[in-house]
Amino acid sequence: MEHTPSTHARHLAAIDAPSDPKPNADASTPQRGSLRTRGVGKTVPLPDAPLTILDGIDLDIAPGERVAIVGASGSGKTTLLSLLAGLDLPSRGEVWLDGTPIHAASEDARAAVRAEAVGFVFQNFQLMPAMSALDNVALPLELRGKSGSDAARDLLQRVGLGERLHHLPRQLSGGEQQRVAIARAFVARPCILFADEPTGNLDRRTGLAIEDLLFDMDAARAATVVIVTHDERLAARCDRQLRLDAGRLLP
Repeated sequence: MEHTPSTHARHLAAIDAPSDPKPNADASTPQRGSLRTRGVGKTVPLPDAPLTILDGIDLDIAPGERVAIVGASGSGKTTLLSLLAGLDLPSRGEVWLDGTPIHAASEDARAAVRAEAVGFVFQNFQLMPAMSALDNVALPLELRGKSGSDAARDLLQRVGLGERLHHLPRQLSGGEQQRVAIARAFVARPCILFADEPTGNLDRRTGLAIEDLLFDMDAARAATVVIVTHDERLAARCDRQLRLDAGRLLP
């Protein structure tokens, strides 16, 4: 499936964090909606010796591109996604998210970039168990001080859950919960979407339906999409694949 990167019309608000570096408007600064790493590594201490999870990761993902990160279990896929999204910091190297050097940003500044620019879809759905489908989808907008009910209602209609607005997650099937999660990911119109094994807990038929929904929703919104998956068929639907092996990107 071809996907043509597009320029995002919406300009994201600058982060008011004077102590953190801000991107400069020059040719070396990554574009909004893009991702870049240079020399990224992640090492964690263990009793016997440090464990290197990622090493020497250089990548560029253009605005509007759909990219799959693939590799065997333990190759570092989810760790790389966490670094790209600013959920974790690298032990070394640089990470640029949506034009911001998040490797040098404070925790609050990284959170602000995620709130403005990023959507997430997780394998385990990560819905709020005491909140209805409608309230779960509206939550990202509510956290930004905006009313999210109308947008949430519209997206739930689009994902086929217009009759399940007030159901709690436990009252929904796995596939329905993932539909709610996808609607939640897109409700704030992010320019970058991260999906970590989005079909990993679903049967094949439901997984195929969720894939179609994810790509259809993205086609309408032209986000940059990064998917971590072990499913080669899902990866093949992306524009390209980044393959990890023992913490390194294969050429």
